[in-house]
This record gives sequence, structure tokens and C-alpha cells, in this order.
Amino acid sequence: MAGMTLLFLYSEAQPNLNWATSFSPAWADGNITGNAINISGSGINCTATATMVGGGTYMGALGGSGAQTPTVSGATFTVPGTTNRIQVTPNFSSNTSYVDIVLSFTSFATNVTFKIVDIDKTSPNSSNYFDRVTVTGSNGTSTYNPTLSKYDAVTDPNFLVISGNVANVNTTNGQGDNTASDATDQRGTVNVNFGSAVINSVTIRYDNAAGANSNPASQAIAIGSVSFSSTTLPVSLFDFNGHRQSKDVVLNWSTRQEINSASFDIERNSNGNWEAIGNVPAKGNSNDVSNYAYTDINPAGAVLLYRLKMNDADGNFKYSNIIRIVTANSVDITSYPNPFNSLVNLSISSPGNQQAIVKLYDVAGKMLLTETKNLFSGNNSFSVTGLEKFSKGIYFLEIKNINGELLARTRLMKD
Repeated sequence: MAGMTLLFLYSEAQPNLNWATSFSPAWADGNITGNAINISGSGINCTATATMVGGGTYMGALGGSGAQTPTVSGATFTVPGTTNRIQVTPNFSSNTSYVDIVLSFTSFATNVTFKIVDIDKTSPNSSNYFDRVTVTGSNGTSTYNPTLSKYDAVTDPNFLVISGNVANVNTTNGQGDNTASDATDQRGTVNVNFGSAVINSVTIRYDNAAGANSNPASQAIAIGSVSFSSTTLPVSLFDFNGHRQSKDVVLNWSTRQEINSASFDIERNSNGNWEAIGNVPAKGNSNDVSNYAYTDINPAGAVLLYRLKMNDADGNFKYSNIIRIVTANSVDITSYPNPFNSLVNLSISSPGNQQAIVKLYDVAGKMLLTETKNLFSGNNSFSVTGLEKFSKGIYFLEIKNINGELLARTRLMKD
């Protein structure tokens, strides 16, 4: 009976962002933002937004008619494995225009999966438009690329081209085609799977692959329901914190209750990759407050991220929240105006004289510019100019030292 009870405690259905029922108020035709509340009872909320950059308009679900997009109730495509989806049908004014669909969660999640359908073109020999999607995830500090795969790789293996986190219709003349994206034709559908990456936002960029007409025709994709695992802990963790102690980092955490717990793996991220650096045995079963500590000896890196991997005796595990520790060499940064237009003014407080490299990235992680600056002890002010050529949207500015260690990072918005 005890084994059966433990299985019951840990058999959790994955939360599912249902486009038809999760949003409150319900997603109305033509809305470009919505809020999903307490998804599947997980306590996690999500804000979804669609932002068009570079010019264009949203069309009806059928291109010129049907429910105004973005639409949920009027979506016309079939997404395998789900009865709900959101459809976006833009009529871009140029082949460099794009739509960013961003999902922002109020808590970290893993195993984020969904499908995108109707990645196609008008006909095998047409260049009216070349559908392309680029999918990225973020935890607020690092970006992660999902695994993309073809839902139907048999019927027409050359229909889609996948490279990393980018999928587009085959742009070669005579290849690719228009897909019905119905119950019998899913050639233009991709599976998106973030695996074990811990993220709290997903960005789906919808645009044209190279070679599309300068003023492409209206086109469309649909995104199915989004499944994920919440970072609900296998133990009742109510505190996890850390602080600098000379050159070391001291981590402390407490639990209120533990059932069948085995150990805590301490994981650190200083360069975009998580690594296990230590292990602390757990109490196993307890209804009292239990306190734990771990000291990371002289870790390298200006900004350090830590999390706990909490293992139970049955082989299951969950991750804790992520905490951020900044070294003494880090800097404080203030940027203005934000949103910006042609320039960004930076006010930087540095603990000492040091050389710094300023880098600007777009939301997909592409570096757009880099400048080297000499920082002096105390307050420093300078401007990053020439930004008027960039499109409207979200950007990230990073400051690193000459060893490549991250000193500061800030989020910017372009008007």
C-alpha cells in the first residue's frame, strides 16, 4: 500500500495552456495580447502577445475573410493532438517584416512542447511567400533553443527544411507546396520540444525565408496548445538563498516537509550551461523544518546562477527556483531612454577600473553590435548610437569583461 500511495503522490498531469479555455477573459478575435490564469490549476499564469514589426496588417483567418486574427475561435487549421490553437494571418508589407508571438510565464517550466502548423508557400514554383518560424526560450538570463522535428517526415520529406531552432518551407523551385493543414495533410507541421531546459518565456518569430517576394501575399500559421511541467518541488521547499562569503558562495535552503526524498544535487550555471557541483543527502521523510547548506569554493564567473535538483528515492526529480549571485567585479547599469529609438544612454557604476565589452543582442540571440569601453571606478556615462536601423522589438544589452565574464545584463525595447 505504501508504494501505491507514493505513486499516487507523484503522478501529475502536465499543465496545458489551452488557447480556448485558459485565457480570462477568453481570447477575442483580433486581440494581440491575453492572460492565461492558473493554467490547469498549476498556479502558473501566462501572458501571450503578438507584435508585428516592419509593417503589415492582420488578416482574417482565411486570408481575406473569416475571424480577424490572431484568432482562437475562428482558427481554420487542424493541429494534431489538440482541439485548440491560435491562428495568425499577417499580410506583411515587405519580406523583412515579422510577427513575434511571445509566451511569458510567471514561473519556470520544463518539458515545454507544442506544434506549429501550416509552414508552407503558395505552390511548389511560387515565391509569393516562404513561411519560416524561429523558436527560442529564455530564463531571463540565458536563451535556449528547442529541438524541432517534422510531424510528417514521410509523405513529403523535402517539404520542410529544419536547421537548429529554425524551420521553413523548402524554398527550392519545384520543392515545398501549399499544405491544407487538415486531418489528412500535416506536411507543414513541426514539433517543438524544449526538453529539460528551464525557461519562463518562449518566442516564436514568424517571417519569410530568403527569396520571398518583396511584398509577400498574406500567409498564416497556427500554434497548438502548449504542454509543460511546472517546477513543483518533490519536497516542500520554502526558502533557497545564497550569498558571497569572501571568494566563496554559501547556499542555504529549508524544507517544511519531505516525502521519500533522497538527495539534493547543487547545479551551477556561469556560461550558459548547467553543471552539477555537489550533492547533499536529504532527510528522506519529515514533517518538520529541515535546514541545509552547501559552500561553493572560489567559483569563477561574474554572474553565477544556482538551482537545486531534488531527487526522490523512486528516481523522480524536480528543480527549484533559480537564484543569482553577482561577484564583486560586477557593475550596476541604468539605461535610458527605454524604449529607445536611435540611441541608448548608459549609466554604469563600476567597483574599479576595468575594460568592458558592450554587446547588443536581438531576442533570437543574434549579436548586432559590440563596443569596447574603459570603465573607471565609480560612475561612468556613455551612449550607444546608430540604433535607428534596428526594427521595433525586444533587445538585450550585455556588459562583459575582457575574459568574457558577464558583468551586467539589461532588457531594452525599441520604439
